[in-house]
Amino acid sequence: MTRGPAGRGAKSRRRGVPRGVRPILDAIARTAARLCEANDALILLVEGDRARLVARHGSLRVTRKLGEVRALVVDAVPHRAIIERRTIHVRDLAKTADTQFLDTKARQLPLGVRTMLATPLLHAAAAIGAIAICRTKVQPFTAKQIALLKTFADQAAIAIENARLSEELRGKNRELTEALEQRTATAEILRVISRSPTDVQPVFDAIIQSAVTLCGALHGSIWRSDAAGVAFVGHHNVPADEVAALRAHSPRGLETMVGPVGASIREGSVINVPDVEASPRIPEATAIREWLRLRGARSMAVVPMQRGTEIVGAISVTHSQVSAFSPSRVELLKTFADQAVIAIENVRLFKELEARNRDLTEALEQQTATSEILRVISSSPTDVQPVFDTIVRSAVSLCDGLFSGLFQSDGELIHHVADHNFSQQVLEELQHVYPLPVSSPELLATVIREGLVLHMPDIENDARTTPGMARITRGLGVRSHLIVPMLREGSPVGAIVVGRAQQGPFSDRQIELLKTFADQAVIAIENVRLFTELQARTAQLTRSVEEQTALGEVSRTLSSTLDLETVLNTIVARARQLARTDACSVYEYDEQAEEFHLRATHNLDEEVVAVARRTPIRKGAGAVGRMAVTREPVQIPDTAGEDAYRGPLRDVLLRTGARSLLAVPLLREDHLIGGLVVNRKTPGEFSPEVIELLKTFATQSALAIQNARLFREIEAKSRELEVASRHKSQFLANMSHELRTPLNAILGYTELIADGIYGDPPEKMREVLERVQQSGRHLLGLINDILDLSKIEAGQLALGLGDYSMEAVVSTVATAVEALASEKKLRLDVALEHDLPLGRGDERRLTQVLLNLVGNAIKFTEAGSVGVHAGVVDGSFRVAVTDTGPGIAESDREKIFVEFQQAEQSTSRAKGGTGLGLAIARRIVEMHGGRLWVESTLGQGSTFSFTVPVRVEQQAAPAPRPVS
Repeated sequence: MTRGPAGRGAKSRRRGVPRGVRPILDAIARTAARLCEANDALILLVEGDRARLVARHGSLRVTRKLGEVRALVVDAVPHRAIIERRTIHVRDLAKTADTQFLDTKARQLPLGVRTMLATPLLHAAAAIGAIAICRTKVQPFTAKQIALLKTFADQAAIAIENARLSEELRGKNRELTEALEQRTATAEILRVISRSPTDVQPVFDAIIQSAVTLCGALHGSIWRSDAAGVAFVGHHNVPADEVAALRAHSPRGLETMVGPVGASIREGSVINVPDVEASPRIPEATAIREWLRLRGARSMAVVPMQRGTEIVGAISVTHSQVSAFSPSRVELLKTFADQAVIAIENVRLFKELEARNRDLTEALEQQTATSEILRVISSSPTDVQPVFDTIVRSAVSLCDGLFSGLFQSDGELIHHVADHNFSQQVLEELQHVYPLPVSSPELLATVIREGLVLHMPDIENDARTTPGMARITRGLGVRSHLIVPMLREGSPVGAIVVGRAQQGPFSDRQIELLKTFADQAVIAIENVRLFTELQARTAQLTRSVEEQTALGEVSRTLSSTLDLETVLNTIVARARQLARTDACSVYEYDEQAEEFHLRATHNLDEEVVAVARRTPIRKGAGAVGRMAVTREPVQIPDTAGEDAYRGPLRDVLLRTGARSLLAVPLLREDHLIGGLVVNRKTPGEFSPEVIELLKTFATQSALAIQNARLFREIEAKSRELEVASRHKSQFLANMSHELRTPLNAILGYTELIADGIYGDPPEKMREVLERVQQSGRHLLGLINDILDLSKIEAGQLALGLGDYSMEAVVSTVATAVEALASEKKLRLDVALEHDLPLGRGDERRLTQVLLNLVGNAIKFTEAGSVGVHAGVVDGSFRVAVTDTGPGIAESDREKIFVEFQQAEQSTSRAKGGTGLGLAIARRIVEMHGGRLWVESTLGQGSTFSFTVPVRVEQQAAPAPRPVS
């Protein structure tokens, strides 16, 4: 035996039976066996190179069970239908060639099977399974039966694919909802952080509430660790008495915490406990084990809060189920932990800045003698040069100096940054000397290294004077010298120099004043540094909040529509806004052609759009093409640069002024679906922040595009199903007409023969003729039912509206079934309200409905009675048929109104029937604007009731029905 693939394009993957499709397959197998007059029917589904039995109906005593999987072999008839993707019809299995269908012969001939028919279930040119029927006698299937089996195969394939698409759509919706909830929670926490710069508690409260809610947890708590110990700082759903107890013992030493929280802080790792009762991290005889048990917690997760290499706390949540928290929820807890760290750090920096500003303000208020310098400092928060210039001028003025200079150190070199009264000659000399190494033997470098004041009353006679210093001071005419270091927290950052023309010491007041000037210079430097850092941090936080808010808005916008064009236009508009660029475009990737096609643009020059639409970008060409190879963002800082950009759009981009561009791939589960391109009219690299932002946006955009594509595909499939349903209904209507004409002829001739028109028939022939007439009338009734159903589905059944008497309808039906009830010894009770009004509707169709309900009641009732009651309620006739039969299970009460469906009880099967009567009855009632329903109790009986308006002036459309 040999194996083969299930058709071109078949993949080795497990398909299984999608949820909800098994009842449909069972119904198809059952109907196929009945309508094709087969002894047995089965349905197989392909799983890689094997086939699984998923549905079966028949009387053969086979040993194969539902769910059994067998390798695909060409020697099995159903398997060959799958492998060759064609219908296989074996007219006599016993007379096939000795080398053919060995597997089927070995399994089926002992069961008496002689004739077999198998046809594949096809989807997208691939065989996904097969349906097979067989007979225990040599009787080939007719062309009509073969065509009918193919129709059943098509219906099975459609049902399987619909169920799979439905499951995929539900999964995508769940993922999208969860992602949106998480982004909303993250954005809310960021808003709390921005609103609470001095207090971290509101942030902790928002974080732990969101963590418990989004993780489906029972309880949650936040712990903060510092030098004082571990403190309980936040909670959600923790009882008030427990909160009071935890705060009473907070902070506590980390070494005393024996549970998962202490372990997570000590180890800096995530602790995910699937079962607290069996975890070694929670010893049996501990308070935490008892607390968790009392609160109904069975699992626990703890995530550390980490700042750099330091663990500053932890977030803990518990769950009532015995299972570890999922990786996605652990990642969400990590995000919340990062946000908690950001909040702690923001508050710390803000408080540090507040404290520093208070110290600076107090110092500035105490220096009343230097008000001019303070005014300059306050008026120049971002530039120290005006402060330095004011300091050297004030130093010369207040210290009776000839000149003054200010020098700043960066730790390696000393720079000349300000001066007053320096001659041009001295300035030129300083340009040759500075910047000066801090390690230089010059006195200025020594003062900065040691952080000590240098006071030289007589430079000429001071042994410490170096040759370089002597040369400069002589050029300035200086005889005495004072150098004061500028200290920041004890570390020298520069020095102020004042020289005088006369010999003599500087007074203590002047020395202290110069120290004050040095302090003010340091204050100015520090103010500018802090202000610059604060501006940068504020700008960073502001941009972060703006980006998160914008991303949230984009996510809501993209999730609010499934129209692909709207989605693409939204993407390009929002991407340009987020990246602050001049233009944006989105390309769709054709995997087969390995080309990118322009789909949408925003603010892109019309000339570029025209060229791009007629010039697909090949994989590997230009920035967009290279992106398809690397699957990473590709940027061109300057399109005019030599060999920087060789894409097909280079010339038109340069003509229209585009100088830099960035291409970001649109990936969905590592599958490239397109690219996002932003352009600027200025050259330069895109910042890492912009690239990361567009990558995040691209992920959202890819999901939105994929959802829109899926929605469009589902719409197309729905339209195809509607067309197929109309064709089926038209086919059934035509075939019913074609069958009814010869059948009426058969019944007519049979009746003529039985009546002796052609001579008295023998007694045995008369019995056969009666059976022929009985079977023919049954078949005619079935054809009429199918014709009615087809007309209803095709919208061709028109009611013959006219006046009628409901009392006459009930009486007619009672007379028609009285003999049937008597034959089964059942009591037939008829109750009519007095003075029933004259009705308007289709009397013949309403009689058909009531006759079906009463006939069913008599057929399924073995003892007791059948009752019919008719009355008027709220302007409508209400008719109820009650029986004392076996009753109907709740799961079957809607199923029985679906065409070709019956209740699952064995008695229902034994009584036979097509399963069309109730379906047609309900639709006729609905066309009258009424309703048909059933109430039943197993073992006690059922009541079928329907209401129709007393006066029906216009035919109503029946409600849509599910595909059976």
